[in-house]
Amino acid sequence: MQSSTRSHDFRSSAGPLSGHLRTVLPAIAGALLPSRLPAAQPFEAAVEDPVAGRVRLSGLHMDRPQSDTLVVLIHGLGGDAASPYIRAAARATFNRNLSALCLSMRGADGSGEDIFHGGLTEDIRAALASPDLTRYRRVYLMGFSVGGHLALKAALDHVDTRLVAVAAICPPLDLDLATVAFDHPSRAFYRRHVFASMNRLYDRAAARRRFLMPAHQVRRARFCRERDAMTVVPRFGFRSPEDYYERESVAARIHQLDIPSLLVAAVYDPIVPAYTLRPVIGDASDALTVRWVERGGHVYFRSDLDLGFGGALGLEEQVLQWLAAQVPSGGM
Repeated sequence: MQSSTRSHDFRSSAGPLSGHLRTVLPAIAGALLPSRLPAAQPFEAAVEDPVAGRVRLSGLHMDRPQSDTLVVLIHGLGGDAASPYIRAAARATFNRNLSALCLSMRGADGSGEDIFHGGLTEDIRAALASPDLTRYRRVYLMGFSVGGHLALKAALDHVDTRLVAVAAICPPLDLDLATVAFDHPSRAFYRRHVFASMNRLYDRAAARRRFLMPAHQVRRARFCRERDAMTVVPRFGFRSPEDYYERESVAARIHQLDIPSLLVAAVYDPIVPAYTLRPVIGDASDALTVRWVERGGHVYFRSDLDLGFGGALGLEEQVLQWLAAQVPSGGM
């Protein structure tokens, strides 16, 4: 199912093989060699949903008692609080003597609580309202892939008065155009991989939540637009996938962005192509800082990445350095 009025020469935008290698190889390495997070404690919160009622959220909280700053890390579709890229960011945050919250969006932990979508900032708002997090004076969001879109939308939605800045790593900005790109046959490998993770989670949610479409029907979906029509649209009351994308995309509101935000994108990202981002970035307010990286993949980059912010090299270190610079008093 691939219906859209937009067209593009996908062959010319595919980029070199390096974009694929820098996406796949680090993901495999991170999955095969998971590392323990220091001082990580289970985190729980709840969000009140008009359909599902009380929905439990979970995550991992790494608290630095001497720090009054919290960095909230948000995963993408098919990920969770323990995804390799989240773990890497959490370790870097903790090593800078800052507290970190690795948040699993609803149902991403395999609990079967519910499903989430690319604009559901209510989970972030509810997590930050937890009594366990009230002592922090400053909050930063760092999101990856769809989690980056959620971080930017959370800034637009002003989910918490303590929110100082956000960073979005390889996020889709226009959900409609990003879906067209991801649904292209050239990206079938990535789609199958993401769908495999999402289907496992959906199976558990559908077994508990009778308002969800039966899992065996959802498993027949082969494209994102088709899957969204079966899952997100009926669950959250959208009229159609196009209605969902239009209402939830940050693209339509990015000119209203008034919280300092950083976007890091890979020129040859095989999952979120650069051409889907450039028109939206052109409409953004001055609150958005953009860094394009030629030698990178989807959410994974070289360990010596230099974004021009000073300090130690590497994606996580550079992003944290930028976040620190957004505090007027000069530190986090």
